[in-house]
Order: sequence, then C-alpha cells, then structure tokens
Amino acid sequence: MKILKQLFITALIVGLFASCIKDQESPQEVYQKDLKKIEDYLATTDFQAKKTEQDPDRGIVMQWDSLSYSGIKSEEGDTLLVNYTGMLLDETVFDTNIEAVARENGMYSSERDYVPLEVYSNNYIQGFLYALSEMEKGDRARVIMPSIWGYGNVDKGIIPPNSVLIFDLELKDIIKSEEDITTEE
Repeated sequence: MKILKQLFITALIVGLFASCIKDQESPQEVYQKDLKKIEDYLATTDFQAKKTEQDPDRGIVMQWDSLSYSGIKSEEGDTLLVNYTGMLLDETVFDTNIEAVARENGMYSSERDYVPLEVYSNNYIQGFLYALSEMEKGDRARVIMPSIWGYGNVDKGIIPPNSVLIFDLELKDIIKSEEDITTEE
C-alpha cells in the first residue's frame, strides 16, 4: 500500500510538473505565425499607402504614405530626427513622441518633451533601424515588423512577448556625421 501511495504521489507530481512545461514554439514557428498575422493585417487595414515593399528576408513591410523624393538617405554615424508612433497589431498605441497622438490615446505626460527622437546609435530595435535606413529625409512610412525584429519573446509590459509591431515614422531630418562632412569637402 505504501509503494502504491508513493507511485501515485510521484505520478501526480510528474503530471503536475509536465503540465507546467509548455512546449515552446521555435523562433521559426513564431516567425511564420507573425508573417501570417502581417498578411491578415494588410488584407484588412485601410491605411492608404503610396508605395509598399516587403523585405523577403526579414518579412518587414514598409508602407509609405508620403514620399519626399529628397534623395537624402542616412549613412552610418548620422543622427536622425524622427517622429514616431509605436503600436501593437490591433493599432493600440504603446508609445509616441507626438503630443497630439499621446493626448488622443490617453498617454500624455507633462513630464515628457514631445520633440523628434534623436537616433544616433544602434540602441534601438532592429526593425525600427531597418525602416529608417530605407527612408529618405522627409518620408513618412508605416513599418510592420515580425516580433523577431522588435522585442522578440521579451515581455515589455504593455508589449506582450512575440508581438508584431507597427511604427508610423516620419524622418524629419538627417544630421550628417562629421566624418561625412569632411569626406564631402
């Protein structure tokens, strides 16, 4: 009877432990699901794009709603001045540097300066940096990125793990690095 009781308790513990271990999806499975979510989003959005491109290697979709045709692109070392609004795939805003958008979405803070973001390093998510590298000064675009190019499987509070992200970006200005300026002279 004692052995039967121990076997029962062991089986119960093993079963409980096994039920707590969730099979993790592989990065490739998450990526494929993200691509499907992006495809579904594109099929239902009413975003008016003048130009759309999808990077076949990254799955990142760029939709320009305003093209400047300035011909001015950033190079490594430049500082970019950017207006942005970050959203989840259901278009819930999680961050913005645009005061009107912050007020509309109940996230305004008098403690924050609503000025263009200065992007001067690689300390940003890769999908954000990729999108800016594809834009010209004055362009406005929406970038939709699989989670691997955003925050991946990291829980960022308002941004759940494995979230496809959307950023509405406006590349306001490009401040050339000193190196760029001296090479041009």
